Amino acid sequence: MDSLIIKNGSIVTMDESNRLLPQGAIYIEGSRIIGIGKMADLEKTYRADEVIDASNGVVMPGLINSHVHFSSVLKRGVEDNLPLEQWLATLTPHPTQLASKEELAAAFRLVLLEMIRAGITCYSAGAGMLRERYESGLRSFNALLVTGEIGDYKSVLQCIQENYSDRCQFGLGTPWLPSVSEDTLLEMKEVAEKHNLRIHMHVAESKGEIQEVKRKHGCDGSIEYLDRLGLLTSRLTAAHCVHVSHKEIDLMRKRGAGVSHCPVSNAKLGDGIAPLADFLKAKITIGLGSDGPATNNCIDMFQEMKIACLLQRAVCCDPTVVKAEDVLRMVTIEGAKLLGIDNEVGSLKVGKKADIIIVDFEKPHLYPKTNIFSHLVYSAKASDVDTTIVDGKILMKNGKVKTMDEASILSEVQEAYENISTRKEPWHSK
Repeated sequence: MDSLIIKNGSIVTMDESNRLLPQGAIYIEGSRIIGIGKMADLEKTYRADEVIDASNGVVMPGLINSHVHFSSVLKRGVEDNLPLEQWLATLTPHPTQLASKEELAAAFRLVLLEMIRAGITCYSAGAGMLRERYESGLRSFNALLVTGEIGDYKSVLQCIQENYSDRCQFGLGTPWLPSVSEDTLLEMKEVAEKHNLRIHMHVAESKGEIQEVKRKHGCDGSIEYLDRLGLLTSRLTAAHCVHVSHKEIDLMRKRGAGVSHCPVSNAKLGDGIAPLADFLKAKITIGLGSDGPATNNCIDMFQEMKIACLLQRAVCCDPTVVKAEDVLRMVTIEGAKLLGIDNEVGSLKVGKKADIIIVDFEKPHLYPKTNIFSHLVYSAKASDVDTTIVDGKILMKNGKVKTMDEASILSEVQEAYENISTRKEPWHSK
C-alpha cells in the first residue's frame, strides 16, 4: 500500500475545534489518514514512500464545491449582462445539443482541470461524461436529471448501479422547478426514499421562479411548495435559496433541508443575495457553490468565501454576522455534511479519507503571517493552491497537474468553442 507524509506545514484541521497545528505532519496510507500531529512525533513513528515538504504552506481539507455546472463553460464570457430567465433562454439549443461528444468531453475536462487547480477535491453537479469525471481523480456527487416525463426509473437506477464508486456517488435532480410537474416531483420523492438517494434542486433562485410557483400552485414560495409535496427533508440540497421568507427558513430548519449558497453567480445574474446570516442563525447546513462558469465566471471557492462573507456584512450593516471561520467550514466540513459524506471527508482526522490541499503562503498578499483563517478567506486565491490530493492520490503537486494534460485540454476547448459558435446564432456576444 502506497504511503505519503506531508510535513512542515501549518495544519488547519476543520474538526470540531478548528485546530491549527504549526509545524505539523500528516501520514497517509492508501486512501486514509493514519496519523496527524507534530512532525517530530510522526517522523519517529512512520516511514513513507513519498514525502511532501509543506514548508511555508497551509495544509487543510480539500475544498467542496456544492453546486457547479459543466457544459456552460462553453459560454464563459458570453452574454454577461442578462437576468437568469433571459440567460437560460440563450441555452436553447443547449451546448450539449450543439457539441459533439468529443467537444463536450473537452468542456468537462476543462472544468475538472480548473477545480483541481483551485483545490476543489469534491463537487456536486448534474450527471454526464462520467468517464471523464472519474478519470480526473476528483470526488463527486452526480445528480441524474429528472425531467417532466414520468417513468419507471430503471435506466436511472441502472446508471447508478453501474457507475457508483467510493468517489462517485449519485442522486436525483431537476431542472427549473416550475417546469417540472407535481406528479413527477412526487414520483421522484418516492424513488429517492425507496432507494435512499439524495436530491439536489435549484430552489428559490429568482423572483420569476417564485411568481411562477405562486401562479401554478398557490404557494407563497418554492420552499413552501416543496414542503407541501414532502420534498423538504434532510435528503434535499436546495441550491440558491435567494428568495425565501422567515417562515420558510423555519420550515427548512425543522425539516433538516440544506442549502448550497452561490453568492457570486446570484449577484452576477442580479437575482439578489440569499439570507446567509439568517440560515446560520437557524443552524441550517450550508455549503458554498460556484454555479456554472458562465454565470460566475470562474470556479474559485476562495472567492466564494470572501464574497459570501462581505455581502452579508454589507446587507446587514454588521461586520459580525458572518465570520471567516463560518464560511471556511462551508467549503469543508459543512459542505461535506450537506452531501452526506462528513464521516469521510471535510476535516483532517485519523481514519478519514485523505482529501487534502496545500495552499502556498509564500505570497506577498498572504504576508505578514498573522491570522491563517482570515488570510484563507479574505486574501487567498485559487491560484495559491500548490498541491491537491484526493483519496491519498496526488492530483497536483507544486502547481503541476498530474492526472490531466493541461495544454491539450486548453487547445481542445478553444477549438470546440470556435466550432460550436458557427452552428447556431446567437452564440457570440453582440
